[in-house]
Amino acid sequence: MRQVAREFRMSRTTVAKHLADRGVATTKSMSAEQIARAVELYADGLSSMVIGKQLGFDNHTIVKALRMSGMRIRPALGK
Repeated sequence: MRQVAREFRMSRTTVAKHLADRGVATTKSMSAEQIARAVELYADGLSSMVIGKQLGFDNHTIVKALRMSGMRIRPALGK
């Protein structure tokens, strides 16, 4: 969606609205297996950004899944 938004010079929200108006689902949920893998990788020290890139999700989706799994989220580096 980001790529389409860049290409057409519009916000991701606008792209999502156009897709939703046409009945196209734009959300992708993490499977239980993907969440377990994210927990494992986070426990090994990887950041949510790196995990998100590996699993194909936004880092905010990763952090949400980690929190729901009971993981304590580390402070961001540099903060």
